[in-house]
Amino acid sequence: MKAQRNVGLVGLTWREAPTSLRAVAAAPLSDAEWGGLVAQGARGLVEVHTCARSLWVIDADDAAWTGALLQALVESRLEGAGAALVPQAQSGDEAVRALFSIAIGLDSFVEGEADVGGQVLDGFAEAASNGRGAADLAALARVVSRLCTEARRSGVVRRGRGIGQLAAENLRGLGVQRGERVGVVGAGRIGTQVRTSLHRAGFEPVVFNRTPREGTRPLGEIPGAGLQALVACTSAPAAWLSPPPSVVAIDLGRPAQVLGQSVGLDTILHGPGLRLDAETRGRAQALVERAMGEWQAQWHAHVARERLARVQQLREAFVEHEIEATLAPALDGLDVATRRRVLSAARQAVRRYSHAVIGALKEDR
Repeated sequence: MKAQRNVGLVGLTWREAPTSLRAVAAAPLSDAEWGGLVAQGARGLVEVHTCARSLWVIDADDAAWTGALLQALVESRLEGAGAALVPQAQSGDEAVRALFSIAIGLDSFVEGEADVGGQVLDGFAEAASNGRGAADLAALARVVSRLCTEARRSGVVRRGRGIGQLAAENLRGLGVQRGERVGVVGAGRIGTQVRTSLHRAGFEPVVFNRTPREGTRPLGEIPGAGLQALVACTSAPAAWLSPPPSVVAIDLGRPAQVLGQSVGLDTILHGPGLRLDAETRGRAQALVERAMGEWQAQWHAHVARERLARVQQLREAFVEHEIEATLAPALDGLDVATRRRVLSAARQAVRRYSHAVIGALKEDR
């Protein structure tokens, strides 16, 4: 089947750039920047920015072309920060397959992580709400959602496998013992996962948050909470958190959230990572290929519907505007009533014939 040209993907991961540069690349597109992409055929754009990657999924008339422009835009941001880096760019089936692999954690530092699928779907939802959605992106999001559900059901993606697990492993490496109290700053998605992972690893997590929320404690209670370590899971635009001097700090923020010494994302992401076993990875890849088959079938049906609609438009244009001119020599000299009957019969015959043709084309699908 011919590759779909309407979907493109631009990406920058922990492999190519540290968190500080990814933060620069991930700045929101201005209205002028988005308008420039629209002028070059863009219809929709999804942005996904996580602890370990920045990802842009674009829907366009020619995604290879428009995606290259988006790639150049991100590259210029990096150049402005003093980095000569070129983000990855893909289009068509290659881009869709890469997106599916990302959504179920096959391209993650922690393979099979649970968070990234939700983050990808959140990006699609955000695009729909901010006016940068598109019909093809909505269809793609539905396939991603079903893929993530099946990945969870089959055990390819597992709850607790992700950045929280890495935080727990790093705490052990820093000498924090099971049963000791560990503060978690932030009660969002990442903070919730970190709390769960710490509990599973045998630590005693205590959650602190800047704004009051059930199950959390105010930041002012950190110094007297008897903590051995602190994990920052917030996303303020600049560092702001000052842990007590004797407390080990792990900073999962992007950009960095901790003032002073801490173990940051760049240090964590330069470790060995966590890999799926060969059997689970094989099942994950099979799920990706199944999702590709579903997406290609949807695309084929979409193209067929567009072609049938075009045939119908051509038929109506011919019936309403061209039949009379085509039959003009044969109609010459006929009285008005006879002329009207002949034109009506001709139009009816064309409609019946085209209806039969369209029916045959639908059956052939």
